Amino acid sequence: MSLFLPRTPRLRLALAVFDGGWLAAAGWFAHVLRFSAGSERAAKLHELVSHPGLVAVGLAAMWATAVAAELYEPIVLRRRTEVTARVAVVAAVWGTALGLATYLVPSWRFGRGLLLITTAAWAVGAVAARGAAAVWLRRRPRPRALVVGEPGAVAEACHKLAEHPGAPWEPVDGSNLAAAALSAEAQRRGAELVVLAGEPAGSAGLVADLTAMQFSGVPVVVASELWAWVDGRLPVEELSPAAFLHQPGFSVIHWELFNRVTRVVDVALASALFILCLPVLLPAMLAALVFDGPPVFYRQERVGQFGRRFLLIKLRTMRLDAEENGPAFAVEDDPRATRLGRILRRLRIDELPQLVNVLRGDMSLVGPRPERPEFVAELAQTVPYYTFRLAVPPGLTGWAQVNMPSAVSQEEHRRKLEYDLYFIRERSFGLYLLTLLRTASVALAGARR
Repeated sequence: MSLFLPRTPRLRLALAVFDGGWLAAAGWFAHVLRFSAGSERAAKLHELVSHPGLVAVGLAAMWATAVAAELYEPIVLRRRTEVTARVAVVAAVWGTALGLATYLVPSWRFGRGLLLITTAAWAVGAVAARGAAAVWLRRRPRPRALVVGEPGAVAEACHKLAEHPGAPWEPVDGSNLAAAALSAEAQRRGAELVVLAGEPAGSAGLVADLTAMQFSGVPVVVASELWAWVDGRLPVEELSPAAFLHQPGFSVIHWELFNRVTRVVDVALASALFILCLPVLLPAMLAALVFDGPPVFYRQERVGQFGRRFLLIKLRTMRLDAEENGPAFAVEDDPRATRLGRILRRLRIDELPQLVNVLRGDMSLVGPRPERPEFVAELAQTVPYYTFRLAVPPGLTGWAQVNMPSAVSQEEHRRKLEYDLYFIRERSFGLYLLTLLRTASVALAGARR
């Protein structure tokens, strides 16, 4: 979709570049305040830039924590209080990480006073920049997109485009236009993009005219691609079985080199995470034993890649009689959960033993969450393409998990599938890393509903 945005600034990239530049400016400002002009300040600045490893770690830590806190997401920018809180958390985590780095590498010198001033100055600038970005999002001029097709789908698409803070187009309703009038109307309204929503009656003639427009210089996209770009999902109702054949992105599931490299990364990261999480996992296990009694772990059959079944390991968070009436979907504030279990589930600590499943090869770190065989069979009957999510290894976390909370209805399972299908089509190391970073934000703040 970025091919159709020749004049739209990349807001995420612009904010990331600003953050990096402002961090450098904040470091310089800290030196100005701490040291007198002349040789002392110059010597301290030279000492800083002579250690590029410190500079690289500082920038990488700042960007990673900012991504994890979703500071580059347009939908967050309009919430001023939330943005301020998220920036404060990022600044605190970044300051702690850099202080730890200078402790571990004694040759990296960055005093506590410099660190405090730099952190505070960066936080003030980051909040101001996001306030300016939020104002720009509300007032920016947007190129027009002519939306045509089935009237109900056109109305829904126009409403979503008008309300979505990250949508770069201003929608123009074209549901009542005849096929022959599309080109003239697009030119008259100054539309730079045409969107086909739904399957209108007599669509063959409309598609022919849209194809002619595409080759005359006006880009045409289907609504599913619109939501893929804006929301990171592929609407099930907008997809046909043929879409999975003619969209080359889905063929990545057969890319052996990518799959093998991903497996190596899974093992390396899971091993490191397991060691790092032991100080959290061991007290959680002890608390579960003391407050809820044995067993501490809960093993449950789940469906993995290509329908293979495996035993998933979790910390037990529900009562022993939770399923005396048979399997049931977990719901928000599930009454079957214990008091401690609610806390463990809220912070996702109960999922940490699944790192063992990752090391065993049952799962990946990132992928669609594995479901129980009973639920897979039930949802496959009612949700189109549901079993397609089994084409890739299930994940400890996933693109659907960081974009919406746990599904408690069939409609929400359908929506989660839309995120899973987008992940499968766009599967890449960049999306893999982004999902891992966002998981930290979801664990602390919860996924948006």
